This record gives sequence, C-alpha cells and structure tokens, in this order.
Amino acid sequence: MARPKRPGPWLDTRENGIHYACWYDERTGETKRISLRTRDSAEAQARFAEFLIKGHEIRRGQTGQLTVERALDDYFEEHVVKNCADAQRQKDAIAHLKAFFKDAPVTSIDVPTSQAYTEARVTGRIGGGKRRKKKEASPSTVWRELNVLVAAVNHAKWMKRTDYDVQVDYPQEKRLGEDDEAPFYDREELFRIFEEAAIWAEEEREKSPDDPNAGEIEPFITLLYYTGARRRSIENLTRSQIRMDQKRILLKQPGKVDTKKRQPIVPILKPMEPALKFLLATGREGRLFRCSDFYRPYRELMRRAGIPDFKAHPHIMRHTRATHLLQEGKPIYSVARLLGDTLATVERVYGHHSADHLGDILEEE
Repeated sequence: MARPKRPGPWLDTRENGIHYACWYDERTGETKRISLRTRDSAEAQARFAEFLIKGHEIRRGQTGQLTVERALDDYFEEHVVKNCADAQRQKDAIAHLKAFFKDAPVTSIDVPTSQAYTEARVTGRIGGGKRRKKKEASPSTVWRELNVLVAAVNHAKWMKRTDYDVQVDYPQEKRLGEDDEAPFYDREELFRIFEEAAIWAEEEREKSPDDPNAGEIEPFITLLYYTGARRRSIENLTRSQIRMDQKRILLKQPGKVDTKKRQPIVPILKPMEPALKFLLATGREGRLFRCSDFYRPYRELMRRAGIPDFKAHPHIMRHTRATHLLQEGKPIYSVARLLGDTLATVERVYGHHSADHLGDILEEE
C-alpha cells in the first residue's frame, strides 16, 4: 500500500543534523526539500515558519530551477563540512559567491557571468567583509572561489538536482617563480619583526601580569619562521603534536583530512625551545594558543615593524624561511622536506632568490 501524500510542507531532520523544509511536488510527483541551514531546533522552527510564509514561490513552478544560493548551501552542508580540512575558507568563498549570484538559477552560470564575477571581485564591488578595509581580491583568490562554484554545481549534478554542465572563465593567475617572485623578508626586516614581537609581548605582560597567556605573538612568530609552516598549522597546534623528548613537531593533527597541502614532521631547533616551553608551561589543555586567528595581530606587528603592506601577510614568513635556507646553501631536498613541498615547487618558487646568492659565490671563485 502506497504511503499517503502529506497535505502540506513539513519539517525534517537529516542524519547530519541539519533541518530541512520538505513538501510534495504534485507536478513532478517527487518530495522536495530545502535546507534551513541550522542544527538548532528552535532556530529551525523559526525559519520553517518563515518558509511557510515566503516559500510558496519555491514550491510552485520553480522547483526545476536550482538556484546558485541553494546549490552552494547544499554543497557546504553535504560535502564541505564532512570532507574539507579548511571549511572556513570554503565558507568565505561561498559568502562572496552568494553576494553576487544570489537567487539566480545555476543555468545562468557561464563564461560572461564568471567574467562579471571576476571583475566585481578584483575591483572590490563584492567582498571584503565588514572588518576588512581591503575589498579587492587577487586573481588567485577569484580562481579558488570559482572552483568552489563549479564544485557546487557538479555536486548538485551528482545528487541529480540538475543536469547542467557548468563552464566558467578563470582569471589570469600569476605563478610564483615564473610570472612573479615570491616576496620574503630580508635579514634586517626579519630582525625588526622579532625585535618588535618581543617588545609587544613584554607590553602585554606588563598590562596583564596575572595572565599567563599574555604575549603569545612572540612564540607564534618564532614557530612560524623556524618551522616554515602555514599559519593555520601553527595556530591550531595541540599538546599532543609536540614531542619535546623526540625534538619534533607533528604538524598534521590526528584525524585531520588529508589535503594537497602536506603537513610534515618538523624538527624542534634550539631557537624554538623557549617558545614551546612557554606554551607548554601555561597550563593550556588542547590547543597551545589562546588566540585562534593571528592574521590581524600579525598585520599589526608588521605595521609596528615598518614592513610594507604587500608583505604584511603570515605566509610571507614561509617564503622567508625557505629563501634564507637556500641562500645559506642548505640542500634543496632538506628545504622541500621541511616545507612539505616537492623539489620542483621549491626550485620554481624560491630558486631565483638562491640564484642571486649562488652568483656571489661563483664570482668569488
């Protein structure tokens, strides 16, 4: 006996905990659903009530037109949350995409609209957020965001919500080591950064003498430089990743999803020991740093140290470590192992800096 059709929309909860508004589509003979984008029951009830008031146009006649907003939301909830190591980056990209495409159907995504999105992002008409003054996005950022858009539509196609073959035009992207040099801090700039970090940390300790966590910027800078790691890897370090007896740090967190950005095991060098002992001695459980995002403090530190704005980004410290090691004549294989990069990547991105130093050595001979 067939299950009786429900007369109106109903609220449902999926295995992932997300609440959905569901209804039976008489036209297609199928049950439709739309995500309410929350796991909270009270919030879901409020959004469901809003759906009952405003959702009639979705249930009537437009169910075949999957919108960009809905495709992005479904992609985030059904794929990104479960499988992506850095969900926040994907979430930020989705916010920018939704601000531009809004409720346009996915079938409207093509080469001209993707070019229009690129123009809107690189000129700052879309994006930036409320707290960030700089609204313009780099071509590499737009490239990544368009990849998210394509992935969302392909996910919808895989879930049989659309049969649209999406095509976009990616912006021209510069490749470090080929079209542009990887920026780095010279020795004098690095000295000023370390000096200013120590001064800033001391100021924080004087302001909050009873706070054992004060002055985190100094150990953060130390570990960022000597490990050559990415910012997130240092920010999210936990006690279990530090092996002082073995003099090594396991940059990859247990259970973290593998990505193309490898997180190797790095050695604990003598300059790193005071920073690690400070972090381990403050009694933290779990994460070593209280601060979960050092991006803005890092920018402020660069301003205090007189570093140009175009180099005021934490990733420049990774470039700096690799460049300095190559300039010191360290084997490129060792540098690649430290960074978790391939030999080809290290040679392409950083080789031109070491070439200048190599020229000086050859001239001496």
